[in-house]
Amino acid sequence: MRYLGSKTLLLEQIYDLIKEYREGIFCDPFGGIGTVGSYMKKKDFHVITGDILNFAHFFQYTLIERSAESDFTKLYQALQINSKEEFENLMNRSVVNDGWLIKEYSEQRRFFTKDNAKRIQGCINLIQEWYSEELITDNGRKVLVASLINSFDKVANTAGTYYGYLKQFDRRALKEFRFAMLPVVRGKTSYSLKTDAIELVSNCKCDVLYLDPPYNERNYARYYHLPETIAAGVVPLPSGKSGVFRLEGEKTSEYNKKNHALEAFKELIDHADAKCIIFHYTDYGLIRIEDARKILSSYGTVEKECYFNSKGYSTSSHKRKENKHHIIKVCR
Repeated sequence: MRYLGSKTLLLEQIYDLIKEYREGIFCDPFGGIGTVGSYMKKKDFHVITGDILNFAHFFQYTLIERSAESDFTKLYQALQINSKEEFENLMNRSVVNDGWLIKEYSEQRRFFTKDNAKRIQGCINLIQEWYSEELITDNGRKVLVASLINSFDKVANTAGTYYGYLKQFDRRALKEFRFAMLPVVRGKTSYSLKTDAIELVSNCKCDVLYLDPPYNERNYARYYHLPETIAAGVVPLPSGKSGVFRLEGEKTSEYNKKNHALEAFKELIDHADAKCIIFHYTDYGLIRIEDARKILSSYGTVEKECYFNSKGYSTSSHKRKENKHHIIKVCR
């Protein structure tokens, strides 16, 4: 899935900074959709991740906490099927002609073609039905919803978030939607929690604390309102051009607030208990690098600072600006 701040292109560089702690505990309190955490699980770390968003937690559970294929025995028996392949085929044959996603995010807003919206709506309906009938567990629903979101993101008519859609259907949006299950990531026992960063860090003694907080004032719950709505399992009442729906109890990270980000970071470091901290940020973020360095220096010794160029988020589907990533390694 396309995600703001994803570190897919920098995974090897991050690992090179911490490989001496391999087989230890890697804690990622801003875990997002599990890109870094699942990679470190493959590299033999015990991984602990967190996030405040429902759909991000679903991805983290699926890619990090889950250690084997999910048990859908009860569901498969009810459907009279025997394999994941048969299940995926069933999902891809599920087409309905009406529903909230079709109306709001295809007919009124061009997030998906009509044909794809009908298929996605069919999958949403089935997952909700199976969950209501207790044919799938809460964890089983997390796996199916995360897989659905990952699948429909491949045909979403967006530039990377759901805060807006493209005027014309992009080439990727014209492809046929295909549901596919997310893979199991093998590795050591790992955990994912739906919680905020300070709570996780305060209760996690680890070898590596990887800190990759939001950089700017973009509210992730708004930018990913559609995945978050589907994860919440509610029928939304969208508003505005982007069809944003605010969930009850929606949280905004302190790191998205210009006057709160630095203090929140200081509090987080005050509660840290790690042999090594990796602070991963951009030079254009709400927290000035020099301020972050000063706070980190009070925790331990700054052993290394690195710069990496990476493509950043852009509202254009074709042009992505360069972001300079600043990584500071601090050890006790």
